[in-house]
Amino acid sequence: MASFRFFRPESLSQLLEHKKKEGRKAHILDGGSNVLVYVKEGTIEGGTLVDVRRLKALKGIAVKNGQVEIGAGEVIADILASPVIRREARFFAEALEQFANALVRNMATLAGNIADSSPIGDTIPPLLVLEAKGVAASQKGQRVVPLADFFTGPGSNVLKPDEVITKIRFPLPGKGRGRFLKFGLRRGTSCSVASVAVWVRSTARKIEEARIALGGVAPTPRRAPLTEAMLKGKKPDAQTVESIASRVEHEISPISDVRATAEYRRQVTGKLLAKALRHALGLEE
Repeated sequence: MASFRFFRPESLSQLLEHKKKEGRKAHILDGGSNVLVYVKEGTIEGGTLVDVRRLKALKGIAVKNGQVEIGAGEVIADILASPVIRREARFFAEALEQFANALVRNMATLAGNIADSSPIGDTIPPLLVLEAKGVAASQKGQRVVPLADFFTGPGSNVLKPDEVITKIRFPLPGKGRGRFLKFGLRRGTSCSVASVAVWVRSTARKIEEARIALGGVAPTPRRAPLTEAMLKGKKPDAQTVESIASRVEHEISPISDVRATAEYRRQVTGKLLAKALRHALGLEE
């Protein structure tokens, strides 16, 4: 096993100073649900484990200036239980209920799932349809990055070596309904074969807005703008949903691996999208 040092900053300024000094050799340790696995596997080759679990600057869930703000150090279980999230972004709370199991939800952080940048990160498609942004900080200052522009490939993103995520924010959802669905090979802790998140705003006569995000079917989680555009203005009925949902396969590039073939992922994604849209449009009630 590689050699590691340990550092526990007492403030955000100390954390950013250390990141400037060590860059990617400084591995942020909060819940540890991913980092500690990588250490055991040897994926991370030495450096410093930077324990930020007690850092108050990375905590907090609140509504500010029309935005829901979640501190990078908040674990999934606490976000789920937050009255703010339950009241202002219930769709997101419902999506988080499908994240792993209770043990992992008590360890894993939202920012950690984003920073891990897995194509199958379960928190990411719901955040994409909520048009979320991440706040990245360094000693040079901070910048706000839309999650739609954050991911560059499997396990990679636009974070600079001296940056850390300090919070995630998204606009108050307002009118509309959302749904997140994932398909795995077993219940509980299974990784997603594919996942779909939708957010729609509609009247009885037409779909006024549709946002769709997909996981597990491309090198990064991504929106489906062509399918979104096809839905806009259409009548919100089952026939429309079935016809357009099947076309999402033209916007994805899945791979075959131990969990599923590329063709299976294509079929599953279309089915998941149709079901999610039916629910969000009230067609299954």
